[in-house]
Amino acid sequence: MSIHGVMMTTVDVLTDEQLLDILENRIPALLERRPDLWKRIYSAWVDAFAKREEIAAIMEELRRLDNNLTAFQTSVNVRFDRVDERLNRTDERLDRVEQRLDRVEQRLDHVDERLAGVDERLAGVDERLAGLSQEVRDSRDWFELTTGRLQVRAGRNLEDLVAGALRIGLRRPDVSPDQIRLRQKIVDASGIVYKAGQQKEVDLLISNGEMIAFEVKSAARPDDVDDFADKVALLRHLNPDKKVRGIFITLAPESDVRQRCAELNIELAR
Repeated sequence: MSIHGVMMTTVDVLTDEQLLDILENRIPALLERRPDLWKRIYSAWVDAFAKREEIAAIMEELRRLDNNLTAFQTSVNVRFDRVDERLNRTDERLDRVEQRLDRVEQRLDHVDERLAGVDERLAGVDERLAGLSQEVRDSRDWFELTTGRLQVRAGRNLEDLVAGALRIGLRRPDVSPDQIRLRQKIVDASGIVYKAGQQKEVDLLISNGEMIAFEVKSAARPDDVDDFADKVALLRHLNPDKKVRGIFITLAPESDVRQRCAELNIELAR
């Protein structure tokens, strides 16, 4: 193939200079020689390149789109600014709410502290009431024991009642029913105090390795003290390895009873 003396093959590639030479020189020269080719060349040119009007229209459309985009971006920015303002106001309101909640929590903590103090005071009151109630029961037991009116009431055995009475009479709040031994048999096998083989009964309080014999009389006489002192003497003989005490319990003892207790080294509880 040749174009005005330039030989080309299907594999030849035109350089930029050759293309420019064809466009600027050879095509115009060809049109001078062959005016009939003008329409064909123009049609090919139009098909290959857009018209100026089309380019202008495209540019105008691009400018319009750019303006629309700018307006849209401005609108979006304004809306975002409004959203930011609302969020800022919301944050401020939330901050105020959190501050109020903090104050409420502080007040609740203070209330909890006061309630804890009230609970402690109520616990103390409960303990005092329980102690007072126990003291009232013990005082009743003491009165009944010393007046000979001791009766077993529902839910309590005799040891419970005696322990309650002794807590008052001996001023020993630590006395418990399991320390009480009532009507314990003691036998004078050798005749140390009584006749040989004679048996007696004694009530005991066992506490901290100490053996306390006690006897209760509603209306005591000196002879009652003598009899009790003999039991204590026998008990000491039978338990030489233990400390044995004797406590005589009576309500409003006469002077002769008090004197006899002192003479026989018997403690008196009243």
